Amino acid sequence: MSTKTREKKSVAKIVGFVLLGILVLVAAISGFLLTHYSGLLGDLREEERGNAIAETAEANAGEQIVAPTSIADDVFTILLVGVDSYQDTYTGRSDVQMLMSINQKSKKIVLCSILRDSYVSIPGHGNNRINAAYGKGGTNLLTQTIKNNFGIPVNRVAVINFKVVVDFVDAIGGVDVDLSPEEVEIINNGASGYLNGAGVNHLNGDQALTYARIRKIDNDFSRTKRQRVVMEDALEKIGNMSLAQQSSLMTEFLPRVHTDLTRSEVINLGSLVLRLKSFQVNSFAIPVDGSWSDMTVRGMAVLDIDFATNRKAWEDAVS
Repeated sequence: MSTKTREKKSVAKIVGFVLLGILVLVAAISGFLLTHYSGLLGDLREEERGNAIAETAEANAGEQIVAPTSIADDVFTILLVGVDSYQDTYTGRSDVQMLMSINQKSKKIVLCSILRDSYVSIPGHGNNRINAAYGKGGTNLLTQTIKNNFGIPVNRVAVINFKVVVDFVDAIGGVDVDLSPEEVEIINNGASGYLNGAGVNHLNGDQALTYARIRKIDNDFSRTKRQRVVMEDALEKIGNMSLAQQSSLMTEFLPRVHTDLTRSEVINLGSLVLRLKSFQVNSFAIPVDGSWSDMTVRGMAVLDIDFATNRKAWEDAVS
């Protein structure tokens, strides 16, 4: 697996965890307040207006892989999109596309990141990297591209940008992480602020994102552990906040999550977070190991994918 491919896995998980963290905030508020704050969620139509909207005829064009009806009926899938922008904009290409699939029947939650270099057929726009679909037609075209190529139906969409990730960590006061000398060097060379040395350090949002993306000094397992360290410390801080502090975070960040989730769905997801211990939570990436090869097309380094194998991997994971 190439270094670039491994990095995309890492970023996808970071964005997914931040969105889950926001859902934890939702779960922390109950009754009337929860209904009120769910109404603060950003309007997905703003994102759609910023991108060129795909025509329905184009979105439905091309060969489509149909998902098994039994699985589609049991699974509720949310597409989490991360726009590679450190400004408050939701236009451009999607650097992250992660599926969060919830199967209430089998009590499974699956996080499945689709690597941005995946070479797919984009309805009405030929073949390209999957992240081009968002730039050409917003979430409408991206969800149709995922369905056409992988047979995965998407029920709802939530979009954030990388600035939200950084600001979210800053808003909770940063995170405390025990760092090695090698990690300190990478963070100091790639993020704002300066760390004096190894040991427990207090990281700001930019430093935390850089830390969670480190890949050069060890392996995938260690990078995944870094992501867990950041999120676990962040969630602990959220849990120790007062209701007023949690409410302030809700007011600040929910409008920055652009989504078509309804209020009732947000409330149900908040309730689900409180029952996570009763669910099996797994994560994987598409394409799965052994189902892709490197390829160069029009000067682009892309992933040539065995779609049948990856469709089966998704079905096995969520069923």
